[in-house]
Order: sequence, then structure tokens, then C-alpha cells
Amino acid sequence: MPAQAKLLCPRYAGTSGNARSSNSLPATSGLPVDLFELLPSDELHPLHPYFTDLLCGDVPLALPPSLQIPRLLKSRSAGPANELHTQLEECYEQWRLLEKERKKAEIILAKIHPGKRIASGNSNSTPRLPPNPSRVDHLIVDQLRGHAKILNLLGKMEHLRCFSLHSKIYMALDQYLKSIYITQARRKDEIINISSRQCQAASRYQEDRDILVLAAAVKEMSVATRKARTVLWCALQMTLPKGAAAADIHKCGTASPASFI
Repeated sequence: MPAQAKLLCPRYAGTSGNARSSNSLPATSGLPVDLFELLPSDELHPLHPYFTDLLCGDVPLALPPSLQIPRLLKSRSAGPANELHTQLEECYEQWRLLEKERKKAEIILAKIHPGKRIASGNSNSTPRLPPNPSRVDHLIVDQLRGHAKILNLLGKMEHLRCFSLHSKIYMALDQYLKSIYITQARRKDEIINISSRQCQAASRYQEDRDILVLAAAVKEMSVATRKARTVLWCALQMTLPKGAAAADIHKCGTASPASFI
């Protein structure tokens, strides 16, 4: 059949146009387009701020689920930082409770032994904060000062009892101090690695690894602080006279070991 007849025949009408349009379309696998790979976060900064917020998920955008960009675009490395923040909050809470219970123990001993100086003084051997300190640096210094005060208070308890406390009490305090030193060493390693990464290009994996190692050390320090609270309660029970322990502790509101488990 001639070419003109084919064009006029309904059977062949639109065949060439459809074939041409179908061949001009790019071949797709049917899977949703991963915009996270097509448009990295580094290329979004020169764009308009509103457009950047739309792509990063701050402003709700009515897109199909297959085309929505994950909210992890901004917080791709938020995992290790969040873990460190969580462990810091938990360790700070244990340290605050330890300080609160130490002061309550000093009040109880001062009431039972009037005229004797029970309050623990500040130790001058604790290190000072480094320049531009972080929350970890503040926590390390606070924990070292808290350990020194607890150790000083236990010494006064021994003086009131006229004989030494149980050896496991000091073993727990040694583990407490060891956990503080380990955290301090991990923090120093992190600072050294940060300085080395500024001089040479290093992988993001190494930075995340340093943060996770530091978070694990802070977690161990939190557990050791919790045990130090139990040790303080046990030492107080050994120091108080019989019959006066339950009444004074209940009056001052000092916690029992059941709250530490």
C-alpha cells in the first residue's frame, strides 16, 4: 500500500507518531526515583532557602510517597551525636542524684554527731576545664570533684565508726574513678583526631566512630556513678547507730538501694 494511503487508512493512523513518542521516552524500571541520590545535600545550599527547606522536609510538601525525600537528608550523621547526647543526659542525672544524696548523708551525720565537721571540702587536685570546654569536659571535671567529695566523706565515716569500712566499698569507688579516667582519655583521643582531620582529609566514618566510643565511655561512667550511689547508702548504714538509721533516713528523704536497681 502506498505511503499516502497508509496515512489515510484508520488502521495505520497514529502508528508512526505513537512509535516515535514511545521511543523518545527514557526507559524506566518502574521503581520510584531516588531523589536522595540525584540531588545531594551539598548541591542544595546555593538554591533558594525556601526551595531548600522544601527538599529537606521542614515544610510539608504534597508529593506522592514514592517521590518524598527522606527526612534524614539534613540529619544523616545525627545517630552518633544523638547517642552521645542521650548518654550525657543519663550520666548527668546520676551525678546530680549522687550530689543530692551526699549532701543528705552529711546532714544526717551532722545531726547525729553535733559539733563535728562533716561537710566535705573541695579538693584542689581536680583538673581545670580546658579552653572551649564541651559538655563532656564539664561532666568529667564534675565527676572528679564528686569522687573526691565522696572519698572525703567516707574517710570521715571511718573516723566516726573508729574502724574502716568494707573493702568492696572502696573497690566500687576505684571503678568509679577508673571510668572517669577512661572517659577523659576518650575525650582526649577525640580532640587529637579532630585536629588531625583538619590537617588532612579523613573519612566521616572515623568521626562517627570517635563519637560512639566516647558515648560508650560515658555510658560506663553513668553505670559506675549509679553504683557509687549504692556504695554511699551502704556506708551510711554502717556508720549510723542502731535504731537511728531508719528514722533519720526517712526524715531526710535519702533513697534506698531499691531505687538504684
